[in-house]
Amino acid sequence: MHKRIVNQAIIEITISPVGPLLIKASDQGADPTKPDMEFVETYHTGGRSVYLPGSSLKGAIRSHCERIVRTIGGDGPVEKGVWTCDPLQEDAHCRNLRDCHPDDPAAVYKNSCVVCKIFGSTDMASHIRITDAYPDKSTEVQLEERNGVAIDRIKGSVAQGPFNFQVVTAGEFNTRIVLKNFTIAQLALLALVIRDFDEQRVGIGLAKSRGLGQVNMKVKRIEIRYPTAVVEDDHLRMIGKGNQSNQSIEKNVVGVGELISDAESYGFPSPDSVNISEQVQSDDLGIGATVNIDSSESSESSESTDGITELWRACVDVWRQRIEEE
Repeated sequence: MHKRIVNQAIIEITISPVGPLLIKASDQGADPTKPDMEFVETYHTGGRSVYLPGSSLKGAIRSHCERIVRTIGGDGPVEKGVWTCDPLQEDAHCRNLRDCHPDDPAAVYKNSCVVCKIFGSTDMASHIRITDAYPDKSTEVQLEERNGVAIDRIKGSVAQGPFNFQVVTAGEFNTRIVLKNFTIAQLALLALVIRDFDEQRVGIGLAKSRGLGQVNMKVKRIEIRYPTAVVEDDHLRMIGKGNQSNQSIEKNVVGVGELISDAESYGFPSPDSVNISEQVQSDDLGIGATVNIDSSESSESSESTDGITELWRACVDVWRQRIEEE
């Protein structure tokens, strides 16, 4: 499915540290005035700036996706159900699929685990892209230096140190998650992961077991795109040979299984869609449709639901029902 794009979810996220946060640079610089452990830096908007690498965010998000999937289903390959492989094992199931299914990318995708279908494996490229998170211009990033030592677990004395390290304690960082050819279950899994990071159930970066790495992760905006669809009477209709053509789709958030004609060969579920209050809009060029969903932080009533929460709840309900049926 890498040669086609039938749907795409773009999730804009703001990450802000709740306590100290450190993503350590790989090498110590030559400047003796700088701490032993420096925060990663890059050039951004005309000067040097700390940032959260997309690779670090992707690794943390994938790791928690694996935890959730293993808790629900397990870590062994099964014909049906929810499971994930162990990508660190040399004989992992998803590493050998290309040998079992040569020249058949559909079979490789179909037989991959839930997490590898999103994040990829050695046999299949990733369907998700996470950009570097750069500081928001409207807030000031605060950096601090802290001291620490390494304690010998046997003697209880100092094994190494003292050393100092640089942490971010305040600020906002903006990033973007782009998921192409998604299913509703994949959106549901990302929703659960974002919720757990926002509620500090998991962390990011170095020394998470010592209190570092707790963040808030807020979704500002979600954009659902259908590049080869047209809008007719507020309904979607796919055009093109490889798509489900001439069928009006009443729901506005639709998984890839309802959009392509060869969904069964990839193992995509069908039906696979949810309906939310936001209307689908036609693109200016005449081909393409978009659903824009913004967060509503100004809502005063605790009972009201913004568009993003409405979407997340609908996706999680679909995935939960599918799991219970299996």
